[in-house]
Amino acid sequence: VRLFFALMLLYTTLCRVNRVNAKMKALIALLSATLLLSSSIDVAQAFSAGKGFGKSSPLGADRFTAICPAAPETISKFDSTLINDDDDDGSKSDNDTWVAVYRSKNNLPSVFVRDSFFDAMAVATTAQDGDSQTLVSSTTQEGVGVISGNLQGEKPVAVARLTASKDGEKSIIDSMRCTLKKENTNPDCDGGSEHCEAIGVCIDELVISYLQNLVEEENNAVGTDTLHFDGGIRFRGTLFSGKLLEARGFREATQLSADMHSHESDFDGALTNYAERSTSTDISKSPGARDRSLKIVSLLSKLDRNEDTKGEVEEEDDEEDSDYDPWASVKRYL
Repeated sequence: VRLFFALMLLYTTLCRVNRVNAKMKALIALLSATLLLSSSIDVAQAFSAGKGFGKSSPLGADRFTAICPAAPETISKFDSTLINDDDDDGSKSDNDTWVAVYRSKNNLPSVFVRDSFFDAMAVATTAQDGDSQTLVSSTTQEGVGVISGNLQGEKPVAVARLTASKDGEKSIIDSMRCTLKKENTNPDCDGGSEHCEAIGVCIDELVISYLQNLVEEENNAVGTDTLHFDGGIRFRGTLFSGKLLEARGFREATQLSADMHSHESDFDGALTNYAERSTSTDISKSPGARDRSLKIVSLLSKLDRNEDTKGEVEEEDDEEDSDYDPWASVKRYL
């Protein structure tokens, strides 16, 4: 746009001094039309399904960046209702691990214009008692979602939490939220859409956080009898997130639990799938996804597979002998 106005200024100046011939007029007109068409295409792509992503290098670039662990204040910017103390002493919230995903600078400015437009529409249609600010992004001077160096001051596009399960012996990924539309597909994205790619970043970051704590505890010889990766992370999957979990080696749950989870972590599956993702040509478009996959494979290689899977088998035997009945609340109506 600036180049277009510069050409117009040059054209006007040359016309005043009578130094413009027919060929020069045609050349300036052609350049101006090309610039306007290019600008229009960028804006149109930004409002199409997940387009408007600028690649800063031939090796690819990341659409999203993440903070893990994220501060509660950061999650409150997304939705203040997600941060609450279920326990009176607040111990549960203190042990939670949150991840916040943001758009990176690699996105074109028109993408942030699109987000601002949809946010304004959401504010106009969902504003109730001032609570709409927790549902949509708030506009800033630098644009909605623009990474300005201080991620804590921006509003994330997706969040998720790793917390203790209801039985207290395992962990579960829950409170997963994303403002991006899952219906807008894009084959260039990891998972087929920006929504799936952002959710995938949340899953990977929380898996890395869990594995780092597990490796640290094993090195310190603390908690190795109860904490393990195989079956240690639970997830209540949906139509979209279920496919992302299976692509990362999570297996379907075979036993009911108080968490009513659908998937759980699998040592062999995660090691195989993340190793494949780290070498996949499709994933190589996103350096961040490849780096996360390599980090997870590296952390898994530091664990003793036999001890890790053995702990899961022992816990399954304990669950068979326990008196817990997941259908107890339903039987009273039969």
